[in-house]
Amino acid sequence: MKTLITSGIIFFTSFFSFCQSAFTDFDFLIGKWQGVESGVAGDGIGFRTYEYDLNKYVIVEKNMSTFPKSEKKPRGEVHRDFGVLSYNSNDSSIVFRQFFIEGFTNIYVLDKTVSTKKKFVFVTREIENNPGNWRVRLTLNKISDTEFKETFEIATDGENFNQLLQNHWVKVE
Repeated sequence: MKTLITSGIIFFTSFFSFCQSAFTDFDFLIGKWQGVESGVAGDGIGFRTYEYDLNKYVIVEKNMSTFPKSEKKPRGEVHRDFGVLSYNSNDSSIVFRQFFIEGFTNIYVLDKTVSTKKKFVFVTREIENNPGNWRVRLTLNKISDTEFKETFEIATDGENFNQLLQNHWVKVE
């Protein structure tokens, strides 16, 4: 019995250590960020945080973006979302779940075939409350430990991606 308990402790300790080490490439994100955003809603500014949670088992992202008044949006626009980055040991994947104020939830998987240590490409495997056959691609291009660019693309036909937003983030804390 002692051997079984000891083996279980070793397994779970190793598993959680591996989950934490799966995020090594994402450590630079931890902190507070300010961004300049450009896209279909116009030019705006954003504020974002990334922090570890649940004993470094997940990274939590919180975002708020504001866009000025425009002809299409006379009141301007305030966009909020938050996300959770996790490691799925079932298939050794990095999963990013992003919850939007508009009611969508994007569930992305890191595309290892095109990602590098400086370029992280996430593609949706599912979109909750999807109005059609949409797919989304989110790309983070790491410039340095204190700067990255982000591209948000949508394929409303499920295949042909069109850029919706491009953001430039700088770490402020």
